[in-house]
Amino acid sequence: MHNELRFSARSARQSGAVGPQTAPARGIPPTLLGALPRILIVRTGSTALEVQRSHGDYDRWFRDALAGHDLAFDLCDATVSAIPDPSPHAGVIVTGSVKSILRPEPWMEALGALLRRAEHLGVPFLCVCLGCQMLARARGGRVVQSPAGWEIGAVEVALTTAARLDPLFEGLPTPLPVLATHEDRVETLPPGGVLLAGNDSAPIQAFRAAENIWGVQFHPEATTGILRELIRLRRERLEADAREHGRAAEGHVERLLAGLERFDPIPSRRLLDNFVRLCLRDRSSDQTM
Repeated sequence: MHNELRFSARSARQSGAVGPQTAPARGIPPTLLGALPRILIVRTGSTALEVQRSHGDYDRWFRDALAGHDLAFDLCDATVSAIPDPSPHAGVIVTGSVKSILRPEPWMEALGALLRRAEHLGVPFLCVCLGCQMLARARGGRVVQSPAGWEIGAVEVALTTAARLDPLFEGLPTPLPVLATHEDRVETLPPGGVLLAGNDSAPIQAFRAAENIWGVQFHPEATTGILRELIRLRRERLEADAREHGRAAEGHVERLLAGLERFDPIPSRRLLDNFVRLCLRDRSSDQTM
């Protein structure tokens, strides 16, 4: 039995508890909730408790970011539960994590197996941060600890020519402002992977693994409030990381926080809107066949 949580995108509830729960819909009658398109969120761990208190866990970040869409969400924590069949869903989101695939855990095997056959399920997949790295490795790519050190805060990624033709990146500017936090990175694409975005810190910031399968290293669902909390919590580790990689440790955290003040969240949120549009388009096609 997997732990499945049902949510409406118009509700913003913290989902730290384990076990079946129902989150009340805001503005959507419970009788209609079951008729909404459903997104499966595969959570790959939990964020720091300090962050959860104010911003919820990884699945909550996505539900809040997608609150403008009429969607229902099923949650599976892949670290403790079997992943359900994604086929009934309009789309699948695989979250980030504080865990690392360079330190393998047993639950990662099942997620890797799912990602290897994802294109045969007929459902769009969006794999974020650790999810992106899992996607790359599962399909034959390589993931390493980043030689550039910890990338965290507000950064920019350059879109490739292929991204200009990719529906997930439709209408997005280059360079694209995004929020990031990761110590590992995808070093080589899996066979058949198409590079969509990169920067000096992580040359592979986004790629398409198949027609309806994407990985993005950055966090389109995150907010500056979340990153501000994470940066403050990790002050000592970030200062040590800066020293190890030849950067000035003094004032490093303050510079990261200042960068958040200038961040424009709208462009990267459009990526999530594009993903929802792809999910609903594929669902409409299935219903008319």
